[in-house]
Amino acid sequence: MRHTDLLRRNSFEVQFWGYEIGNVIASMTGAGGVGAFLFDLHMAWQKSGMSVLGAAAWLAQHFPETFSTIGVILMVVLAHPVAKMAGRMGGHTLADAVNICVVPLALGLLGYAVAHSASFFTVAACSFVAGSSLLRGAGEFPLFLKVGGLLLSIGGLALGAAGLGVLTSGTFGDGAVAIALGCTTALTGAYVAGAGLLTYSGGIGACNDAPEVQYQRRAVRLVLPSGPVGRVLKRRVDPLIAAIVRNCVLPSLFWVEPSIKASHPFWTSMLARLPWRFAAGALALTTGTEAGIWFAVANALWAVGDIAIGVLDGEPEPAIIRPQENGSSAGMAPNTLDDH
Repeated sequence: MRHTDLLRRNSFEVQFWGYEIGNVIASMTGAGGVGAFLFDLHMAWQKSGMSVLGAAAWLAQHFPETFSTIGVILMVVLAHPVAKMAGRMGGHTLADAVNICVVPLALGLLGYAVAHSASFFTVAACSFVAGSSLLRGAGEFPLFLKVGGLLLSIGGLALGAAGLGVLTSGTFGDGAVAIALGCTTALTGAYVAGAGLLTYSGGIGACNDAPEVQYQRRAVRLVLPSGPVGRVLKRRVDPLIAAIVRNCVLPSLFWVEPSIKASHPFWTSMLARLPWRFAAGALALTTGTEAGIWFAVANALWAVGDIAIGVLDGEPEPAIIRPQENGSSAGMAPNTLDDH
């Protein structure tokens, strides 16, 4: 129990590092593995005349997977120490501002990866970076659970497309194991997308239960549940996501108890992903390829992030959700219990 409480208190940090390091490795997988990634860097260094900027420009033009992976690495490596330094200088608000700035950078990197037809593994990694960066700030701003959940869903769809691409790419070799890995990865992506919507669903309850807080800064008011973005999501998007979760996502989780699905969206989100993480990781190892080994490591790290999300449905933290009342969900509004 003590370990669970510790994990819950540090959930958003654990999610960030588990998902982000996994994203870096998955993005390298899209480039063919760590060995292929390093080879691309060496080639770019030689082609550019040993210039850092020249090498970056050369990679951006010829190897979008490698360039995007470098961008993911830089955001992961620099975001935490820069935010920590900002927190020492200006408090939590400045630290949160630095973390929030990672999101548009990640979205820009995602746009670049899509525009340059990068590997779907790389596209998924960029989307996951943006989503997990938002989740990191959800302790203070529960609206980020909604937006972060949507980005995780987009990443899941890209991961599913990457799984289908495995069937023809040869990245993980040939034969029955590679085909099984491709199919499993595609299913993983589908369930990750659904789990992202469950995270959004948990954000609905978190936003509904969030206390009214007054901020003077206009930029901060934009990300409050009662702000303009929160009102638009509540009016336009919440009913749609709730319907998809109720009619599509929850019925597909046949291995999760109905009572859990009805009242614990974060725990359900974890259970939706974990079996597929293990299956994809095991099959990736079985391929015996370098890309397979690293993809297995990425799945293991993603599983750590999944578990960190699941523990949010334990004893709630005041910044996330209020104590349950009348058997209501820790993450959903009470009136959703009869819908499942």
